[in-house]
Amino acid sequence: MLSLVVAPAAVAAPAGATAAPAVQTDTNLSGTVSYLNGSAIVDATVLVGSEARLGNATAEELRELAAAPPEDVATTTTNASGGYEMTVADEIDAELVVAVSDAGMSRPRRYVAGEMDLTVRTTATLTLESPSITAEPGERIHVPFSLTNTGDEPVEGLSLSLTLPDGWNHVSATSETGTYHQSNRTFTWGSIEPGETVEASFRIFVGLDAINDTAETYELATFADSRTHPLDVSDASVTVRYPTESTNAEVPGFGAPAALGAVAVLGGAAALARRD
Repeated sequence: MLSLVVAPAAVAAPAGATAAPAVQTDTNLSGTVSYLNGSAIVDATVLVGSEARLGNATAEELRELAAAPPEDVATTTTNASGGYEMTVADEIDAELVVAVSDAGMSRPRRYVAGEMDLTVRTTATLTLESPSITAEPGERIHVPFSLTNTGDEPVEGLSLSLTLPDGWNHVSATSETGTYHQSNRTFTWGSIEPGETVEASFRIFVGLDAINDTAETYELATFADSRTHPLDVSDASVTVRYPTESTNAEVPGFGAPAALGAVAVLGGAAALARRD
């Protein structure tokens, strides 16, 4: 027996009906661009592209891409509230997302369609300054620091700490604007406005055995950080020398090495009897 199977005829679309939409290959991305303190950034540019194109780009290179985007990079600009919306076409090799403004750039993030908030770190590097200091064994000295916000945005989350060599000790710390935390011997500050200068000083005890035969310079490890600005921080420098001639005169008949030994003994006794 021969069976014949006939496929049903295609049903014609009703008159006036619209054709089914094509497959959507574009994806949408939206979010905000702000500084780490939460303030919105107007007219920042959000770029989407390949890792090869955006992964190691500097802020200046990103600004050039934003000014004249190539075909393989999608861009958009933030509005008055720091928000942005964009459609990333299928032909874009969308691997990374990054934002750039006149003040700096965000860290590149892996592209995922949907919502993505980006945070810009300023590129204005601020300098934490400390002078070179000369001291003697057993002396109590002040190690001062200062920082001026030379940028256009407030500095947020500034912290500062100082690590001492073995045999040296923290005595006290002062600052008119910063808060000193005794538990971890660290200063912290609130918002530091553009043009504002903050200062802090550590008072430290120089170890009695800081030198042997000649003067020695110590680089005291200095740690500083900020949530909003990169910092240029140099270790505090303290040069320890033999006691001065006036000190020698107070211990008649002693040469420099012997005088140093006498100072060590006297300094040890004083440390037990006196507290700052």
